[in-house]
Amino acid sequence: MNEPRLFSMYRHADSTGVSGTGRVLDGVVFHTGQVVVCWRTDVNRPETGFSSVAIYEEWRAFAAVHLEAHPGFVEFADGGASPS
Repeated sequence: MNEPRLFSMYRHADSTGVSGTGRVLDGVVFHTGQVVVCWRTDVNRPETGFSSVAIYEEWRAFAAVHLEAHPGFVEFADGGASPS
């Protein structure tokens, strides 16, 4: 992989009441394998409208925290599969 891969994460349910549902974050996987994500601000809920950025050493770390622990799925802009 030489080019950055853009993706978005979606949730159908929000058990914490913080991230919301639908498209909840956008991210990029770099050629190094590092993952950077930015939580989307929900303009309809100003009390939780603060966004944050997080950096993960690799896809596996991101997936363990945000996909395995909470219901959700990702879609890559290039239509490809999640990194292994």
